[in-house]
Amino acid sequence: MQVQRVMGVIFAVIVVIVGLVMMPLVLDQTSTARSNAYIANFPGTQAIIDLIPLLYAVGVLGLAGAVAFFAIRGQ
Repeated sequence: MQVQRVMGVIFAVIVVIVGLVMMPLVLDQTSTARSNAYIANFPGTQAIIDLIPLLYAVGVLGLAGAVAFFAIRGQ
């Protein structure tokens, strides 16, 4: 039972590391999308694109937290 908990926590750490490795790709793609000439006419779209890195970071941390929580809880 303890081995499964340790493996779950290790998997959660791996999820965070992979998320951090992929973060520059997300930042680069949102920068490319924001610099598109046609998007300047839509300020709401620019605001949503600016939120994508934040949502990505919250999603990665939420996923890792859920994995660690359920691993420690034992389900």
